[in-house]
Amino acid sequence: MAELFIVKGLRLERSQTHKKCVVKSIIQHTVFLFLTLSFAIASAVLGADKVRHYYTVTTDEALDVLDVNACFEGNPPAKLVAESLDAVVALRGVWNVQTGEEITPSGFIPMDGIASGGCVRFVVDISQGVQRHDMTGLKVHRIGKDVAVASGLWLWRPEFIRANEEIHVRFELPQDITISTPWHREGSERGHFVLANTPYDWPSWIMLGRFPDQVALVGNTHFYVSVLDGRPPVDREFLLEWISKEAGMVQSVIGKFAYPHVQVTMVPNARARTPAPQAYVTRGGGPAVHLMINQRRPQEEFIADWTATHELSHLFLPFINPDDAWLYEGVASYYQNVIRARFGLMSQEEAWENMALGFRRGFLQAKGQEISLREATQLMYMGDPHERVYWTGAAMMLHADIDLRKNTANEWSLDRVLREFNQCCNSDLRGWSAAEVLQTFDKISQTTIFSSLMNRYVDSTEFPDVLPLYEDLGLQYIDRKVTLDNKAPLSDLRDRIMAGDKEVQHEAKLFRD
Repeated sequence: MAELFIVKGLRLERSQTHKKCVVKSIIQHTVFLFLTLSFAIASAVLGADKVRHYYTVTTDEALDVLDVNACFEGNPPAKLVAESLDAVVALRGVWNVQTGEEITPSGFIPMDGIASGGCVRFVVDISQGVQRHDMTGLKVHRIGKDVAVASGLWLWRPEFIRANEEIHVRFELPQDITISTPWHREGSERGHFVLANTPYDWPSWIMLGRFPDQVALVGNTHFYVSVLDGRPPVDREFLLEWISKEAGMVQSVIGKFAYPHVQVTMVPNARARTPAPQAYVTRGGGPAVHLMINQRRPQEEFIADWTATHELSHLFLPFINPDDAWLYEGVASYYQNVIRARFGLMSQEEAWENMALGFRRGFLQAKGQEISLREATQLMYMGDPHERVYWTGAAMMLHADIDLRKNTANEWSLDRVLREFNQCCNSDLRGWSAAEVLQTFDKISQTTIFSSLMNRYVDSTEFPDVLPLYEDLGLQYIDRKVTLDNKAPLSDLRDRIMAGDKEVQHEAKLFRD
């Protein structure tokens, strides 16, 4: 039985959730044909407006292969594509289910021999990591008895999914195996998902193994949390409570997350002196937060760590072109400090100190590089330090937040702009550019603050000057320590940034109590 945590006012309540269904082991070719007929009947019952394609996925007890049967309503697509360049390498074979003929892939799976309403079967080796053509990292990771598999290695799908199309994926798994994906869960049936209509080349991961199916309800968003196998054993109950509270804190900025569900995966056994030394967000098939954790670190270090706050803050924004990483990393770097100060996990002085240290690192890198922010972002992907990119974006967000508050007597803030953006515009089904997002921010706030900051700094070697801001805010920074001057002209605004609005203050009080 899975356990559901409901975050209400950042208090956690437990309730019973989905019953686990009895599942089947690997099904044979004849059963695939039966399912094809069943899916066709289901489509007729559900209505003719939607075109539904059905994938059935099985695996073995050792989790060494994925055996996929893909059936298409009406005419099949011209080809099937996968996100990873190594997807062809991992294929053990592809067959036309109706004729039994083998299909030879060539960078894609050709579908010209598949009849209307037909099916194709492909088997993918996930027994080990493959890295022959794709240099973006291994696509299979074995963690104890569990396995993490990049969807781009095994999910061969149409290049485009039209608005009237749905791809249903059913995992028919051994009884003790759990599946985690970023996709929408269809009904109460275990292992039944519907792919989101995101571009095929957006990365995502699935997790398979013997871990519990855990859910945290934060606002209206279900966080499906999977903590994989670890030695020493992992305290899954604590980690679920920890990520639930983190999500509740982050959500307080924008009111409610724009997404009905978020995949959260935690991979233990990281070797580091911090509890979460590596983390990132993916958007393929839906938003997902992936954390590499060191379960050996004490619980107090997890609570004090900023990593989860940073990664969850990425959910304020849709998928943004990686060339504009300064925007989404800047927003997250700014809020990782602001949010934690609001909820008493650090003092206001500590939050401003952390940002001052980040601004200094960013300034020194900018001075040493003498290239534009746009160029620095490109070099970051080639291994150059990231501080310039992250903290230039954070400094721009600080400037924007102060300008909004100062010009509107605190009626507008970066919080409010993000909140209204999430209510009106946030869509995770397409990529945005930084210019599109900031122009929308300007439209929401009826200013030109955001676009002006971008136009000033993105093609400049200059780092935003934060020293005058610190002075006006009454932040005296000496020997890496901040003291507060309450006589400064913007000291009240400074306190409001770190306190949040009345609703946030109420949530923070509940959290501390």
